[in-house]
Amino acid sequence: MAIEWLICREPVHIGGADSSSRGNNNPIYRLSDRTPAIPGSSLRGALREGAERSSEYQGYVSNWFGGKDDNISPGYIALGWGWPVWWPIHVLGYGSWWVSCPAWLNRYQQLSQQNLLNLTEGNIYATDAQLNGKTVFLRWLKLTKIQTCSLSLPAPSEVPPDRCIIVPSNSIKLIVDMGLVRQPRVSLKDLKDLEDEKKEKKEKDKPDKDNSLVKHLFAVEGLPPGAVFMTSWTIRDAQKVQELEKWKAFLRSEHYLGGLWSVGYGRILITQIGG
Repeated sequence: MAIEWLICREPVHIGGADSSSRGNNNPIYRLSDRTPAIPGSSLRGALREGAERSSEYQGYVSNWFGGKDDNISPGYIALGWGWPVWWPIHVLGYGSWWVSCPAWLNRYQQLSQQNLLNLTEGNIYATDAQLNGKTVFLRWLKLTKIQTCSLSLPAPSEVPPDRCIIVPSNSIKLIVDMGLVRQPRVSLKDLKDLEDEKKEKKEKDKPDKDNSLVKHLFAVEGLPPGAVFMTSWTIRDAQKVQELEKWKAFLRSEHYLGGLWSVGYGRILITQIGG
């Protein structure tokens, strides 16, 4: 099994299963414990669509991802889920910090078959030695008795090594909520909506006061730019998979993930760990 970094270059929105029942809020996908995650099926679908649009890789789509429609068959490359490792938080006046927790880091260590990091749950660590022993506010989260972390932490080059903070695992959900991108959006009425509305008001003898073109006002959540996930892939049959080196070149590049590409969401980079 190969482990790769997945880095959000732009906000990424993958809708949650409960999106349709959350009123005016369109949340990201989360597990039952509120941990953000990227389903393997979402990643597979995005990569497949990218390969289908490429003249260089479209000939390998069925082999890598499997057939579809009337020719359903499994592909020879299996993709895993995306799990968070580092979460960016911007603090006004202090720039961006990348936050993780022992649970996230230990999951990475386990999947990459490395020894667990010797981090004491409940302590707060920072890679900036100037914060040792100090109390700081990460927005509205108070961090006290910070300890200097001298361990070699797993992170891609996009994460500055002196801007990392490790908080207790029970605080990471608050960090996630702090860092989410939230964008208000509107759905405009079409001509039929306007005609039906005018007809309804006329029948009820109500004056048309607002003349508003807004049908719905809602908010969309997104994974923040700079968020770092890990993902994995494996080969089902090494004898049958085609052009493995081309697969690696295709995988380790920029892709679009999620359903809001047209408004600038979804750009990600998958890159080799240690590469």
